[in-house]
Amino acid sequence: MIASHDNSMRAAFSEHVHDALSRLYDLAHLGSHPLVDILECEGQNALERSQELRRILLDAIRAVRPPAGVPAHSPDWRGYRILELRYIEGAVPREVMAELNIGRSQFFREQARALEAVTEVLWSYRRERHAEQERAAGTDDEAREDLLRTAVERVAERSQVEAIRGGQLLEELRPVIEPLARAEGVALTIDSCGGGVHLHVDRVLLRQAVLSLVAYGLQGARGGEAVIDCFAAERAHGLRLRVRSRAQAAEVSRATDEESGAWRELVAAMVAVVRMRHEGPVWEARLAWPTSKLVLLVVDDNADFLGLYRRYTTGHNWQIVGAASGAEAQQAIAELRPTLILLDVLMPGEDGWELLVALKDDEDTRHIPVVICSVLEQPTLAMTLGAAGYLRKPVQKQDLLRVLAPYERAMATAE
Repeated sequence: MIASHDNSMRAAFSEHVHDALSRLYDLAHLGSHPLVDILECEGQNALERSQELRRILLDAIRAVRPPAGVPAHSPDWRGYRILELRYIEGAVPREVMAELNIGRSQFFREQARALEAVTEVLWSYRRERHAEQERAAGTDDEAREDLLRTAVERVAERSQVEAIRGGQLLEELRPVIEPLARAEGVALTIDSCGGGVHLHVDRVLLRQAVLSLVAYGLQGARGGEAVIDCFAAERAHGLRLRVRSRAQAAEVSRATDEESGAWRELVAAMVAVVRMRHEGPVWEARLAWPTSKLVLLVVDDNADFLGLYRRYTTGHNWQIVGAASGAEAQQAIAELRPTLILLDVLMPGEDGWELLVALKDDEDTRHIPVVICSVLEQPTLAMTLGAAGYLRKPVQKQDLLRVLAPYERAMATAE
């Protein structure tokens, strides 16, 4: 009886998937679709929830894309192309059959098989969401950390970077921080530094990170003193917490590290670093961002991508420089010494792989990390030739920022 019920649910789910895919760009229809609730799409209104459902559906189609090495004329590739042409590009069956040179019966047979694969991806996604909720409902530390990481990632995906004066933020947090200090018996000083340093970061993430760090620091400084202020060094700036405790600073540091999960996740989401040090009874933590610009050299003949990456990195500490050819790239490298190179391997009349090999063979440039960015699905070749990473076009904002984040953190660490 239970198996019959599960089969019935699965069949209804499959019908919902087919219907949603057939109306993939009809946001009004998707906003009230049953899958919004079944897949627990998030959003503050129907439009945002419909956009989230469409994203999930597109991700499911991409998930059935055959891996590298599968022959282009295989049934798996034909099935994927049917989904791509039919639902993403909006082609009618007749156009798809003509594009793939297949007959009517083969089209419907392979479309049904591909739709079943997508449905299975979404069914597994639904099960995983339920499993995540069950894990989050537990009280063990691992479940809480998973829940925290997921929550921070969701906030980070919707973050809005803005210019924030560090000292002004400390003043805004004063009504919250001072009661914490009194509760721990800590004599607190908040130095707003006349406005202090200018940070470019999401305000919600920054407030939560500062409050979490201060709360943990004050717990380790019971009965002592604490100062919160801004700092500006040659290569990094940010906010600083110094505590003087009756205990040795090493003990304060250990106590803080035991409960550091929350602010470490928040700091990582802001592409910042935390530096801690202790000496005798004094313990110090710095929340730091780099002050100087990092240079991203984009080697691509399509200038539209240059503008896209500039929009993606708005509010981040990157200077985006373009080069439309290998010769322009070599000149820009010699003049700018970029932090990172984003290299397209398909350019008119040029082979980006040759440029990658040349850069890695030259002692003056081999230390510069190169990330391959291409429509070609060849990450193994990229890594074999010395690339530091691989991004598949079209590049999504979160994927690009994930690649850039380690270099921002490295710059902030080298104060």
